Amino acid sequence: MSIAVSLGPWAARSQRYSAAMRLVETPPRYPPFTGGVENVAQAVCSRLVADGDDVLVLCADEPRNCADFGDGVPIRRLRWKWKIANTNITLGLPWALIREPWDVVHTHLPTPWSCDWSVLIARLLGRGSVVSFYNEIVGEGAADYAARLYRATFYRITLRLADRIIVVSDAWRDELGSLSPSIAAKITVIPTGVDLERFAAPPRHGGTELLFVGILDRFHRYKGLDVLLEALSQLGEPFHLTVVGDGDLRGEYERQANQAGMADQVEFVGRISDDELRDRYAAAAIYVLPSDFSRQEGGFTLTALEAMASGLPVILADGAGQISWEADDAGAGIRTPAGDAAALTQALKRLLGDAELRTKMGEAARAFAERRHSWDAITKDRRELYREVSAEARARRR
Repeated sequence: MSIAVSLGPWAARSQRYSAAMRLVETPPRYPPFTGGVENVAQAVCSRLVADGDDVLVLCADEPRNCADFGDGVPIRRLRWKWKIANTNITLGLPWALIREPWDVVHTHLPTPWSCDWSVLIARLLGRGSVVSFYNEIVGEGAADYAARLYRATFYRITLRLADRIIVVSDAWRDELGSLSPSIAAKITVIPTGVDLERFAAPPRHGGTELLFVGILDRFHRYKGLDVLLEALSQLGEPFHLTVVGDGDLRGEYERQANQAGMADQVEFVGRISDDELRDRYAAAAIYVLPSDFSRQEGGFTLTALEAMASGLPVILADGAGQISWEADDAGAGIRTPAGDAAALTQALKRLLGDAELRTKMGEAARAFAERRHSWDAITKDRRELYREVSAEARARRR
């Protein structure tokens, strides 16, 4: 028995690519929404489309009423009414996946709704699926029990059903692989990339300008801005911190800075454009990310890579994941213990007081980004993976 399905508007366009692999991408959201997963999806999709690949993005319409296209990438933004934690519940996603012609779906964890549906429908339709895994789903209080229940059920089912799993660090490869031999066999490590041309402005290593970039909501408390503010309150030296990002905890952080007498030294600029962010990197002397939960960060946070590509020395807590060790080993920055405000204060004093060291570390940071995190090379690796999965799916359908 066959089911007749009315194909979407992408179908007509896709006739021109009948011999090509067709990819559908299901991130939780897509730029202009700013977030790690969203920025990675845009970086890869825009390069695939520029090279002639056939790509469609299905995501939540957040912010509301966004444009349907960005960087030449076809985007279908789906309605949503509710969120569970940081995941938009897009009720139209399953039907959108069913009605479009595609060969491989690429989806993302830790956003279970879009990820679970994407992998399940791919398996039901006999098509290929790739999951990018960044970090586990966790929560606080009652949400922690829900997260544990998910990890014991649908999480494992989705990972077993997926054809390939991309992780960004060796640590996650080993941890996910310990779940089962079948899951271990489908894991591949492809690190997060960075736009080396966009973030090539020469940095200004002089001055006392510090930069922190992150979403300021309760789901991203692990970024450690409170630890950074505590460390700065003990610094005893001139500095100016720019905080880029917004969220429901912004007021809490502003009060912390004010109560420590740092209102004139800490500037909250909210969400800014990509061009403004690039200028902030170029104007800074040091980038700081005192994350305290590596299981949330996933291994390679994009803003740290953007800072390093901009030639900035970095101070990263080991809660930032693998990048904190690699940056330290490369001589590109200083690694501090997660949650240790005193150690962070000492690292800040060391770099703020030594312009020559900042310049040396900044040069090492740029070299590290060029060596390990080119988006062009990463996009090539992903394209090869998609085509491999597409060929395997076609073989299963025969």
